[in-house]
Amino acid sequence: MSWTTRAEAAIRALRDVDGATIQLEGDEIREIHVLTHSKRPAKQIVRDVQTVLMTLFNRSFDYRVVSVAYTKSGEGGSDRAPTPGGAAAASDARVMDQPREARGDSDFETESAERIRFASVNLFVSGPRTQAQVELRWKGLARMGSASGWSSRDGAHPLIAQATLAAVQEFLAGETAFNVQAVEFVRMGRRRVALVALALLAGREERPLFGSCAVEQDAQQAVVLATLAALNRVIGGLPTREPTEYVLRPTSN
Repeated sequence: MSWTTRAEAAIRALRDVDGATIQLEGDEIREIHVLTHSKRPAKQIVRDVQTVLMTLFNRSFDYRVVSVAYTKSGEGGSDRAPTPGGAAAASDARVMDQPREARGDSDFETESAERIRFASVNLFVSGPRTQAQVELRWKGLARMGSASGWSSRDGAHPLIAQATLAAVQEFLAGETAFNVQAVEFVRMGRRRVALVALALLAGREERPLFGSCAVEQDAQQAVVLATLAALNRVIGGLPTREPTEYVLRPTSN
């Protein structure tokens, strides 16, 4: 049984939830659809879903990928109970209070496709120095970030997180100050998990950001994805550049 099947069952076990469907894009959660008869606000249901997936399956995601549909029975407009598994007739359900603004399916897919994506990560060791290079894609265009430092046993992973932030900066307008606080690996059950702690510096305030990603095969990729997960909640509120195919930089003499 796949983890998504077990996760959907765990979501359906939540209070007032009648049905749940998870759709993936690669290993990332692209969409989560929840059917409920609850009168609770959608934000509370979304928070429950986040807690279950993080606690039981160590899966973090942007809350905006969750849409919540309410059946009429939850509003007292019908005595008809939802069918087992949450499959209700389309006429008996309507979408309310979605975490996203009301928008069509095509808009939903477009926004999902415009998220910053992982492309590649590489480490280059030259004597006592190590350079990390991370390539990300956004709106079909690639940008590269790099960071270098002294070669050490545990120094490569923070460099990868720094290179990820440098690549993200290529998509942002103006200067946004991020700092890598820590990169660690922990065991949760049988899984190894990459944890990344960042700091967003805005004015005189420092906002902590945390991200995690299960290590499937490549620990370096997991660090990149954990860094992007830490940025999920703030990246949508930062000004971005219009994507251009080429980036011109001054040449050094």
